[in-house]
Amino acid sequence: MNRSEAIETLRSPAVAFPLAAVVAVATWLTVPSAVGTMLSITLFCIVLWVLTPVAPSYTGLIGLGLIAVTFSTDLALVGFQKPATWLIGFGLLMGEATRQSGLANAAGRVIATRSIGDPIEADSRRTYRRLLLALAIGAHVLAFLVPSALVRILALAPILRELGSLFDSREARVGLYLGPLFATFYGSSGILTADLPNIIISGFGQSIAGHTISWSEWWLHMYPVMGLVRVVLVVGIVYLLFRPPVDSAFEVPDTDGGRTDGTDAGTDTGTGAGIDTGAAERRMLAFLLVGAAIWATDFVHGFHPVIGAVVVVVLAFLPEVGVVDFETVGGEVDFSILFFIAAVFAIGDGLTETGFTDTAATYLLELIPTGAPLAVILASVFFITFALTFLMEGLAVASVLTPVLIPYIDAAGLPFTPVLLAETMALSSYFFPYQSAVLIVILNEGDIETRELILTTVACSAATILLLLPIQFGLFSVFY
Repeated sequence: MNRSEAIETLRSPAVAFPLAAVVAVATWLTVPSAVGTMLSITLFCIVLWVLTPVAPSYTGLIGLGLIAVTFSTDLALVGFQKPATWLIGFGLLMGEATRQSGLANAAGRVIATRSIGDPIEADSRRTYRRLLLALAIGAHVLAFLVPSALVRILALAPILRELGSLFDSREARVGLYLGPLFATFYGSSGILTADLPNIIISGFGQSIAGHTISWSEWWLHMYPVMGLVRVVLVVGIVYLLFRPPVDSAFEVPDTDGGRTDGTDAGTDTGTGAGIDTGAAERRMLAFLLVGAAIWATDFVHGFHPVIGAVVVVVLAFLPEVGVVDFETVGGEVDFSILFFIAAVFAIGDGLTETGFTDTAATYLLELIPTGAPLAVILASVFFITFALTFLMEGLAVASVLTPVLIPYIDAAGLPFTPVLLAETMALSSYFFPYQSAVLIVILNEGDIETRELILTTVACSAATILLLLPIQFGLFSVFY
């Protein structure tokens, strides 16, 4: 049996579930108390999240049931009471509305036609370079409008595959697919509402410690380096890794308003709203801008980011004004991820209530040099988080580690914001697809090989650690 066959055997339900059960029972027998019970449920879910014999959402559902039986339904369902969970849910509706309105396809078409320039003078590499940069910028801008990198990638992947098909070079097709998706994924750490770990970590900070990181505060401290500069760095790395030959062929997209998916711009998008495509696109863009304005002005009104998402969804689904209806969207949106998120929050709160996080925080204090400069402490938090991502999916790391970090921050008298942001940066720096559901989706949605994805993620994450982390931690040391 070779290595790949051994891994597939380990991931099969017949092996993964008994293994998870053995780990859980062994933990429960070792620590026979409420702490041991919650920890055994946590490890049971983590093993299944790592091996993925079933969908992560299904594992989350099992975890919710186990918590309800062994503790209480209130604790099991606590995740559904958190605004962060519903921000993700409304983000799914926003992403589907953006797709069905035609805005996503229209944006891809406009970017393609305007970035190429004069078709007569264009050569393949220059065209590829312009298109890569324009699409990456557009994908990154979308991070301000649509919560969750997962939602954005599901909307962008078909468009990028279509635009990549303009080139006969595989390097160009892979680059045009990975570049924009990595721009919207890696740059999301600089925007509070742009990715699930950001939302989960900020949610724990508010629920456990009463510490709120506003959208504008997050943007001010993180976006310049871990948002804007990181996107430029990622695009440069993708260009160096995947460049088409100078003499390779490419097709110039139609500039008469035809869609990249082959449909006519004047046809109905299936919104059910009975309005023409151009009007639907403009309306959806206006709705997204309203939501972005609410997020960006939270320092004035103090609303949670979920309020902005609610406003966008209300407008997008408003009869006679919106661009979609619930009948059309109902069969398209997969809300099962909410069970995963709810389980993540229930586990985090359960570990806190049973006292496990206090014990773990004490141990963590012994690992991190509390008397060291802030930059050293932040680097320690980053690498502890980074190491855990090799054992479990990023969101699971956030659920387990954040409740541990918060008591540690309080006991050590450290500023909450930079420590939580250091954890966030580690949860957007992965090497392998299994570490993040986002990377798994990228791999599954596109015609790329695993080695190409791993090569790019390793290069982007390593460059972030070597080049950007020292700058970011240095800025934190100055401000805090």
